[in-house]
Amino acid sequence: MEGKYFFNGKDITMNLCIQIRDVIDIIKEKSHLSFPDAVGAFYHSQTYKALQNTENALWAESAGYIADCYYEEQEKNKAKDL
Repeated sequence: MEGKYFFNGKDITMNLCIQIRDVIDIIKEKSHLSFPDAVGAFYHSQTYKALQNTENALWAESAGYIADCYYEEQEKNKAKDL
């Protein structure tokens, strides 16, 4: 089914949506971004792509942990650009 996320046969779509919302809230606060900018930054990240892969269970981690993964990715990208 398109637009739904499953893990071990259970629908975890709501869990994933809550995680995404909470991570975006953290990015907004920490980076002082507007909601649209925080959403765009997160949705274009590899962390967001990894979060959508339910088999790796990243969705089951805390929003803070996922946000830390996002910021580690951003630091690695900055280092590549130097």
